[in-house]
Amino acid sequence: SCNAYFAQLGTYEVGSERLLETAELFGIPVARPNTAEQVKDALPQASYGQGQVVATPLQMARVAATIANGGAAPEGRWVLGESNTRRDEPVRILDADKIPLIAKPMRQVVTVGTASRYLAGVVPGIAGKTGTAEVQDKKSHSWFIGFAPYGTSGGRRIAVAVIVEHGGYGGRLAAPATGEIVKAAAELGLIRE
Repeated sequence: SCNAYFAQLGTYEVGSERLLETAELFGIPVARPNTAEQVKDALPQASYGQGQVVATPLQMARVAATIANGGAAPEGRWVLGESNTRRDEPVRILDADKIPLIAKPMRQVVTVGTASRYLAGVVPGIAGKTGTAEVQDKKSHSWFIGFAPYGTSGGRRIAVAVIVEHGGYGGRLAAPATGEIVKAAAELGLIRE
């Protein structure tokens, strides 16, 4: 990934209003200050997920699920089962024709990018993104979000977000953990192509 690219894209192309609107669509809060005018100074860092951006693993798993689901965001839930009353239909927040522009590079992260040494051979195929969340005066948090299987339509998929607090570089610990989760889900029949 290239933080400098996304800092410039966010600052000069996207802007603070659209960044806040998009974060709100995904249910990701932006820390105070949280008006477009107030975010301008922190916009470069917020554009690549640092600074003002505060997201939970469930929120980031929902981002991955939205991409896996063709741009329709599921409600998100902690527990599957009959007792779960959250059954609303997914809400479209991204244009379906734009999803390949996001999903294909996510697959490349796994096949030739920052997660390739950990996930390239995992079956079913995973698409995802590594992340390194900086923590002041401590080791960074290791992140990986993604979904599997990649490239199928109509099959059952899972979305995953793994954070290893103070685990360092994103691909080093969180990506292998994701691989284990996906393999276990496939063995349990929770996903299929």
